[in-house]
Amino acid sequence: MTELKWYKVSGIHFENNVQNGTQLKLKNAVKYNVNYFGEEKRCAGKLDFTVSDEQMQPFEIRIQMEAVFTYDEGDNRADIHVDSFAQLFPFLRQVISGVTSMSGMPALMIPFMRLNRDSVNINNAGEEESSPLN
Repeated sequence: MTELKWYKVSGIHFENNVQNGTQLKLKNAVKYNVNYFGEEKRCAGKLDFTVSDEQMQPFEIRIQMEAVFTYDEGDNRADIHVDSFAQLFPFLRQVISGVTSMSGMPALMIPFMRLNRDSVNINNAGEEESSPLN
């Protein structure tokens, strides 16, 4: 079982230079990687999430987060990858909502996202890992 131990927001970039009343058509870009710490049964997730306008309006939110998780002996790495993302994602939604609401615009609630376990790529030790959202 994967368990979130702690997370932090390591970076926030927010640009909102659109005129009031401008309609935005938003798109998301996600990159999520998990690195493992040998026999410690711990891993670190690194999330880079960007919300921007499809029409290239001057609007962008980029959040970078890091988290540490524990897992049980015998847990499958693809399952750990999916479960850790699912545990971290609600905190990302909360950060984006808070940043947008404090900026004087309506709070932005991004839709829920789930990883597809079958499309998670696990590389050999020492290689950078990737997710299906990269």
